[in-house]
This record gives sequence, C-alpha cells and structure tokens, in this order.
Amino acid sequence: MKDTRERILETALDLFIEQGYEKTSLREIAERIGVTKPAIYYHFSSKEEILRTLIEPILAVQGQAADSLQIKPTRREWSERISTLIDWMLPHRRLFELFERNQGALESLAHSSEFYEAHIAMHRRLDEYFADEATPLEDRIRVAASIGVVMSTFSFVGGEAFSETPVEELSTLLLRVINDVLHVD
Repeated sequence: MKDTRERILETALDLFIEQGYEKTSLREIAERIGVTKPAIYYHFSSKEEILRTLIEPILAVQGQAADSLQIKPTRREWSERISTLIDWMLPHRRLFELFERNQGALESLAHSSEFYEAHIAMHRRLDEYFADEATPLEDRIRVAASIGVVMSTFSFVGGEAFSETPVEELSTLLLRVINDVLHVD
C-alpha cells in the first residue's frame, strides 16, 4: 500500500495534468485521496513544494546529461546515452505531460530554483557541442535530430498519441529510429 506522501504526489500529478497547476487546489488533492488539508501540510509546505518534488527526477537527469557532455561522445556513444535517456523517460512519461500542460507555472518556478540552473547548464553544453566545428557537421546534425526524435515523442508532437503504446514497443522503435538517424548499428 502506498503511503500518504506518495498518494499526494500521484494525485497532484493527475490533477496538474488534468486541469492545470493553477486550477488545482490543495483541498482538491486532499479530497481526492481522502485526507485533510492539514495532512497534506504535514508532508508538503505548499502546492509549489509538491510541484518541485514532482520535477526533482528531471533535475537529476539534467545534471547527469550536462556532465556527460563534457567529453565529446561519438555517434555510437550518443546512441548509448540516448538509449539510457529513453529507458529513464519511459517510466516517467507523465512528467512530460506535466511539463507540456503547465509551462507557465513551471517557467515561473524554474526561474526561482536550481531547475533553471541545471536546465541552462545542459543547454549550454549542448550548444557548445553543436557549435564545435571540430566535430563533423553531419554528426552534429544527426545528434540534434536524434534528440529531437526523443523529445517530440514524449512532448508536444506525440506525447498523448504514444501514451498508450507499451513501453517495450516504444523503446524498441525509438532506438531503431535513433540508430537510423545516427547511422549506427
């Protein structure tokens, strides 16, 4: 059985996706799981803290991604890293729905947190990789296209369309497409 904290997070995620962060109240979260509002305050100091807790896993992945870009990966290494990213993203698909449907709230939260710094660091390293003329232009374009394939599958282009696709099937197909784009076996 799930503990109250876990149920609060799951319910908040559902409501934030269904009706938006701004339109969801702590009272609604409490009512949906059958606890009092003070019970929520026992676990979280605010609705914003719930949102921050929900996006923490993405912070960790962004930090790892930024760190991994310090070394110039080959196309094969990019394939392996993107495969690892897909393996992480698939069980966390709902977080991408959260992002897609609550961009305003997340943007204002981002500017006041470590999320913003981690996100900017990751983009800065990606920009450095893509601007590095020592890496062949074809490689840079193939990597950018591969990242685009993954992100569009989980967000605005295909997020809902692929949400019911079984994890193994989606993973297999994504890896096949990415390896085609990267031209690796």
